[in-house]
Amino acid sequence: MKKTPPKPSPTRKTPKENPQKQRRRRIGRAIVEAAPGIAEALGGPLAGAAIEAVKKAIFGEKQVSEEIVEKAVEKMSPSLALKLAEAEAEFYQNLWQAQERAEEIAAADRANARQRQLDMDDKMPKILGASIVVGFFLVLAFMFLLPIPSGYETEFSILLGALATMTAAVVNFYFGSSAGSREKTRLFLDKRP
Repeated sequence: MKKTPPKPSPTRKTPKENPQKQRRRRIGRAIVEAAPGIAEALGGPLAGAAIEAVKKAIFGEKQVSEEIVEKAVEKMSPSLALKLAEAEAEFYQNLWQAQERAEEIAAADRANARQRQLDMDDKMPKILGASIVVGFFLVLAFMFLLPIPSGYETEFSILLGALATMTAAVVNFYFGSSAGSREKTRLFLDKRP
């Protein structure tokens, strides 16, 4: 019986990068000195908003293609650099406002959930919350005090992680999140001379 040699594996072709991404990367390199934040955003999830900020800075409300923007930023002038720097400040202000709005929505959502519980005099959230917290500490005590059955270490770790996450959610529901407080502290410290 004759052995056939193994077939060579097909060479793996690397996918070509999206032309839009390539163009945005070139725009980012061109504007990095004038607007480093927008240049960085062009390579991430905020690329759409960043390119719109660049378009608005250069052409106002006029709708233009990214090819035209790329050509415009290739010849960086001091006045264009100033426009881009101003656009970056506005870009960050818009991001800040969006973040504040998102926090307002999240706070209203938490307030509505708490108010619903007060209005309905529903005991189930309290029972469920207490069960989660007690369950977390029981599993934690079990893991420290007793040997975990061989082969079940991963399952107990997953259970503990899930209960820890749920416990944090229960604490945040009843006592509020410290995320907003942490952000305010960071802003205060950043503004100190």
